[in-house]
Amino acid sequence: MHKINIDEIRESGINRSYKPGVSIRYLIVEEWGAPNFEMRYFELEKGRASALESHPSEHEVFVVRGRGLLHLNGKKHPLRPHDAVLIEPMEEHQLIQEGEEPFGFICLVPNGVSKSKLKVDLNY
Repeated sequence: MHKINIDEIRESGINRSYKPGVSIRYLIVEEWGAPNFEMRYFELEKGRASALESHPSEHEVFVVRGRGLLHLNGKKHPLRPHDAVLIEPMEEHQLIQEGEEPFGFICLVPNGVSKSKLKVDLNY
């Protein structure tokens, strides 16, 4: 078993180098025994966005707080807390913060996909 509280992750374990105004906290990863998937928490500050990208693997996204837009294959989809989205393999996507509150969401990906975790101290 691995248990972590998002509020107890040290600053050295938060990736702030992905993009300005975007933070990533690694909640469950292969290094801690997860056999198939990684769980990450992203938070986008006001006016910020994730990269516009596509991947050969699926993403599952669950909105925790704030509001945002999902640009998916050229279409815009509003997102709010408790929305869940499947982004299928090779779909072009980007998540964008809207409103006053930071936009926070959980993102699940297959093990080995997230290279950004190598930039932080996962010893927490």
